[in-house]
Amino acid sequence: MGLTIADQYYLKASGSMGFFHSDWEGLCESLNYALSYEEAHAPSLCLLGKIQAEQLGNYEEGFSCFDKVIATNPDYKEVYTTYARILIWANELERAKKVVDFGLTQKNKDKAQLLWLIGYMHECKGEYKTSLTLLKEAKKETYDEYYFDFLDDEVKRIKKKRKLNAPKKLKKKKSKKKKKISSKKKKKK
Repeated sequence: MGLTIADQYYLKASGSMGFFHSDWEGLCESLNYALSYEEAHAPSLCLLGKIQAEQLGNYEEGFSCFDKVIATNPDYKEVYTTYARILIWANELERAKKVVDFGLTQKNKDKAQLLWLIGYMHECKGEYKTSLTLLKEAKKETYDEYYFDFLDDEVKRIKKKRKLNAPKKLKKKKSKKKKKISSKKKKKK
């Protein structure tokens, strides 16, 4: 079993998408070829959805691509984490929760990332304690040292955030009794 033509063009497209420097022309061309060979090619549709939402700000177009992937290939685990993350960024938390919950029911899933996303949603709501609990669970489910380190960094970040939102402690004021006693002492002198 080899790579399909759609797979080959998808790999070309994803290779054109660098972190700092992207060959957008090559990426678009390869992605269009991949989808012309296989209209429901899950990796290509997922990449197209990501580009539509993240790069072009066309969230509904991106969401439509992700929905097509889930409808045609629910075993493609990448779609759940990417889709939910972008939904969270778009402040569509209820919709993101549904995507994550459905992703958790799939046989082929990245449970650590899905748990992180649920924790991320709780963080967005200011529920830091719940978020930290979910990150601890996500750590138990990861088998990738780099992802484990990422989760450690997330825990540190949320703890700092929780500290920023903690109510400031007020200095204790002298009680009225102490004030009365000290004022009586002053009067006697």
